[in-house]
Amino acid sequence: MTDYILGIDAGGTKTLGRLVHLASNRSWQLKMGSASLTNDYNNAAATLYQLISNLFELAHCQGREVTVVAGVPGAGNLQLRRSLELHLAELCPQLWITTDAKTSVWGANHGQPVAVVALGTGSVGMRLESNGVERQFGGWGFNIGDEGSGAILGKMAVRQVLDEFDRSRAFSSRLAKAVTAVIGTDPANILAWLKHAVVNDFSRLAPLVLPLAAQCPQAARVFGRYLDDVVELIDLTCQEVDLPIVILGGLAAGTIPQLPERIQQKVIPAAGTSVDGALLLAQKWRSGELEKTEPRV
Repeated sequence: MTDYILGIDAGGTKTLGRLVHLASNRSWQLKMGSASLTNDYNNAAATLYQLISNLFELAHCQGREVTVVAGVPGAGNLQLRRSLELHLAELCPQLWITTDAKTSVWGANHGQPVAVVALGTGSVGMRLESNGVERQFGGWGFNIGDEGSGAILGKMAVRQVLDEFDRSRAFSSRLAKAVTAVIGTDPANILAWLKHAVVNDFSRLAPLVLPLAAQCPQAARVFGRYLDDVVELIDLTCQEVDLPIVILGGLAAGTIPQLPERIQQKVIPAAGTSVDGALLLAQKWRSGELEKTEPRV
C-alpha cells in the first residue's frame, strides 16, 4: 500500500491539491490556475503535472508512494481522460482521473447519499444514491450546455446588453454600463472582444449580474432566466429520489436565497469539499473498498 494520498479538485478558474501522509496525518496543500480538459487540454495537463510535482517536492516523496485521485472538468470524455492518464502515469503510477462532479458528491456529505449541484464556471448535477450508484446530469460543457453556470450567465448578460443597444442604439441600463466597462462600447471593439472571448471571459461577467438584479430590470431579466435554468438542473438531478441537496460553486451563495421554498427546505451546507471527496475516494481505492468506476450519465 502507498504511504500518502493526494486529492485534487481541478476547475475552470483554480485547481487545489492536498497531499496527506497517512501515518502522521501531516498535509501539504497548493493552489494553481485553471485545469479543464474541455476548455484547454494542454493547459490542464501542464497545470496538473506542475501541481503534483510541486506537492511531491514539498513532502519529499515519490510517485510510487502516493495514491492520487483528481477530479477534473471534462474527464467524462474517455479520450481526453486516457490522454491525461498517460501524460501523468510516470509521475504518479497509482492514479485515478475522474470528474470533478464525482469528487464533489463524495465530499459534500462525507460519502453519504446526497444530490449536488455545482454552479461555477460550468454547471453539473450529481447524486450519490443510497445503493452507492452515482448519476450525473448536465455538465455537457459551454458549447452546448452548462445552463446555470457562470459562463452562461455572463453570455446571457452580453446578449441582453447587445439587444439593448440594437433597440435603442445606447448602453443606458446599469447592466449595460457594467458589462461595457469590460467589453467596450464601440461596436468594433465589442466584436473583437467576442471573437477572442473564452469560457472564463464570460464567467468573469457573472458577478456583475447578481448585485444589479434587484435594481436593474435588464439584470433582473437575465438573472431570472439563469434562475430558471438552475431550478431545472436541480429538479433533473433530484428526479425520482428524496435526497438532501448541496449547492456548490461561486454562484451558490447568491443563488440559494432566490430558489423556490420547496428546494430551499432540502438544501444543507456542504460537509466537505471536492478535495475532501477526492481524498476519501483515494483512501477507499487504496484500501480496496472501491473500484475505479465512473458515474452513470
